[in-house]
Amino acid sequence: MENNKKSNLIEMGICTKPHGIRGAFSFVLSNQEDSCLKKGSIVTLFPKGSGSSIPSEGQDFTISKIQFGNKTIAFLKDIDNRNVTEAMIPFTIMIDRSSFPELDESEFYLNDLIGLKVTNHETGEDIGFVRDFYDNTVQIILVIKGNGRKIEVPFLDHFVPELDLEAGTMSVIVPVFV
Repeated sequence: MENNKKSNLIEMGICTKPHGIRGAFSFVLSNQEDSCLKKGSIVTLFPKGSGSSIPSEGQDFTISKIQFGNKTIAFLKDIDNRNVTEAMIPFTIMIDRSSFPELDESEFYLNDLIGLKVTNHETGEDIGFVRDFYDNTVQIILVIKGNGRKIEVPFLDHFVPELDLEAGTMSVIVPVFV
């Protein structure tokens, strides 16, 4: 796979279980409510561990059917056998950034924050870079790594007073725990 193609891929979730006997997959998505996955979407799957039959460089598949509900159940084109499904699992589900809906000028995707340089808002000290984020069901938490440490900061105006996507920077107020 081309390196620049891989850099345009956004992780949507994982799959660790099959569903039923007809070759369906039970997807665990990061954001099921606003997922851009649909029938006809091309997903790139990457093995999540050595047990998967998917090549380490990833493999593209087309979603032939997807159902959202308590679980997200997906069928991939030409996969109609539970044995094949089980051999592919576990894997990470990724989709090309170009498949995402266009945003208004003032909007951005959380993935756009990955890689931003982070400074301490109060001291100006370099803290590191945004490496990841997750939803703790109350708010989004940014995972910042640098200088041999990891800091988790709620993605709220109070903790992130400055954000400049064009410059690739943000400043944060580091939470103090007492």
